[in-house]
Amino acid sequence: MIDQDRFAERFREMSAIGRTRNGGVHRLALTDEDKDCRDLLKSWCKEVGLQLQVDRMGSMFATLAGRDLNAPPLLIGSHLDSQPYAGAFDGPLGVLAGLEVIEALIDHGITPEIPVQLVNWTNEEGARFRPPLVASAVFAGSTPLEHGLASIDSDGVSIKEELKRIGYTGSVDPGWKIRGYLELHIEQGTALEKADVPIGIVTGGVGLTDIRVQVFGEDTHAGPLSMRERRDALVGAAEMIASVPNLAIEDGEDARMTVGRISVPSDSHSVVPGLAEFTLDIRHPSGVGLARLEEKARVRFETIAVERRLEVTFEKLWQYPPFEFDPDFRLAIASAARSNGYQSLELPSRAGHDAWNMSRVAPSALIFIPCKDGVSHNEKEYASMEHMVAGTQVLFDAVKAIVMNG
Repeated sequence: MIDQDRFAERFREMSAIGRTRNGGVHRLALTDEDKDCRDLLKSWCKEVGLQLQVDRMGSMFATLAGRDLNAPPLLIGSHLDSQPYAGAFDGPLGVLAGLEVIEALIDHGITPEIPVQLVNWTNEEGARFRPPLVASAVFAGSTPLEHGLASIDSDGVSIKEELKRIGYTGSVDPGWKIRGYLELHIEQGTALEKADVPIGIVTGGVGLTDIRVQVFGEDTHAGPLSMRERRDALVGAAEMIASVPNLAIEDGEDARMTVGRISVPSDSHSVVPGLAEFTLDIRHPSGVGLARLEEKARVRFETIAVERRLEVTFEKLWQYPPFEFDPDFRLAIASAARSNGYQSLELPSRAGHDAWNMSRVAPSALIFIPCKDGVSHNEKEYASMEHMVAGTQVLFDAVKAIVMNG
């Protein structure tokens, strides 16, 4: 069994770093607050007696040795960085649950057949450096290391520079062979809460496409030119953005389309904007559905552009195809939930996680617990300690089953 009190105290201590007035956290990747979280995690790993190493993307790996020292390790963990003014649960739950699992193995005198590695991934959120999930993508080999290190924030500061500044420039190349990957996370939806079920067994991930849309018109003075003569890129972009919810609703219940970022380079109250750009986030459980939604958006946006004498371009920033998690790992989670008397529910993940990248290179799985009203990326984000403990206990038993069998 895990030590509930130890886990709860560590969670409270970690949640105090970067705490906001409304009870959330503000810990963007590689800021001083993120460094403080990393330093705290490092101190706990040292107390437990784990071997800590940092890869060149700044991701932290703490290892519990197994009987076979050369066997590929089982990775467990998540991330400590947050969205701006977000909640304390998204990410840290998985890291602290992973640490508790390893310490519980030690407490019970259990020596795994293979090593177990706790991981804290760099810049999972992508709120400061884009794209998100970049460190695990480098680890999985789908993004070159140089590209990951060159990712910059809005001030032009790179991941490489900030790793050096906070003292987390690692010397180990990312990407070694692993036995598999397990992650515990809040659902960020309402399926578990509505079903009153404490454990979610994630079947896989929906497909995701992010597209930069640029709308071109003509910069001009806000006063002299008549309204009918203007080629206002921002008005055109606004009309395109306003059409997005209905495009998704008309497609069906599985469709998700979101615009969460918009910029106007002219940035002046007295200029009719000649350029506006925004990012369109599209998600769907099937590749066909993903492509269909993208095409619907293109047709609609191009129609609006013609009507308003504008031009519109589309640039695909990144894409993740739909996928399924490892069936054997999912069975291990189901068995662990059942043995602890917890009901479980199979469901897909509609949010991105590092487990997406890891599933490309090794058997992987994701465990969900409920979060209140499905609220996430928000200071009101909340999961009960009861559910966090339940998820950590299930993670412990699933890990034990996997690592004792080698």
